[in-house]
Amino acid sequence: MGKYPLIKKTEVFIPQALKPIQAIMKRKILFYGILLLLSSCTLNNVEKNESKELKVLSWNVWHGGHSKEYPQKGCDGTKGILKESKADVVLMVETYGCSAQVADELGFYHRLLSDNLSIYSRYPIVKTLTFPDSISTFNFGGAELDVNGKRIRVFAVWLHYLPDERLVPLDKTEEEILAWDNAGTRDDEINKIINILRPMLAETDSIPIIMGGDFNIHSHLDWVDATRNLYNHGGKTVEWTVSKVLQENGFIDSFRELNPDPAKNIGATWYWSDGDIKDRMDRIDFIYYRGKNIRAVQSEVYNSDLPGTLHFQGKDFFYASDHGFVFTTFAFDQGEQPQRKE
Repeated sequence: MGKYPLIKKTEVFIPQALKPIQAIMKRKILFYGILLLLSSCTLNNVEKNESKELKVLSWNVWHGGHSKEYPQKGCDGTKGILKESKADVVLMVETYGCSAQVADELGFYHRLLSDNLSIYSRYPIVKTLTFPDSISTFNFGGAELDVNGKRIRVFAVWLHYLPDERLVPLDKTEEEILAWDNAGTRDDEINKIINILRPMLAETDSIPIIMGGDFNIHSHLDWVDATRNLYNHGGKTVEWTVSKVLQENGFIDSFRELNPDPAKNIGATWYWSDGDIKDRMDRIDFIYYRGKNIRAVQSEVYNSDLPGTLHFQGKDFFYASDHGFVFTTFAFDQGEQPQRKE
């Protein structure tokens, strides 16, 4: 026999002289394992305490971005812009047949509320919110989202386009201008929406509301002293009904909140030109919000000629809509970090 005794194949033989070293190695392995585990927990806690974001994009895509004038080209451009935006929620107006295509392109949950309105979400949709006894889904509807355990209610809006916001009777007094505007249905529509939302407004401390779309009318925040002689305002300041009603009910205009000087940045979502000159640049598309633990941290408007090319996020896309889009990033002050659906 040799120097050492025979051992079973399943055993590891450690010479007596090396056993102290073995014990030290075990202690070191245990120490570094615990250290690694603690580091992982610390990183997870840091991630959970970081500011939480939700990117919301609102866009009237003009007949699904695939009208007869620009069939596949327009649709592809629209889908490309939406995908490149990396938005978490899209509130779409004039969907008309492109709902499934957009949802498939983004890989999002979605709800087609009507031919006109649709909602797309990176996060699960747990409830569809429509109110057919009070207002048509052509004008208004929403969804409740589960953003990693935090509930958010989002709504898409389209208010009637008449009377035409381009034809404001600037030779009239402000009172007469408001009477002209309110002779249509927009004032009734926004008041119906507020009445519908009344029970939910009482819950916005815990369940925020984000509402975006094509409101087809100006904002009183844009028609101020500083702009009375700009943007075809004809020397007027006007307290437009729709935006005033929303403000009076606690809604914040996300774009104007973060771009407070309309003289420097009107945020035009609607161009109207006679030939090559843009003689009208109006803001009629908005993202509003209300909630205790939510705040807008960035808001921009993107627009291009129709048809045209939009340079967006470093890439060029065919632009097939007559409206610009509003893109707002919100931060949540409490709650879990949203787990994005890739």
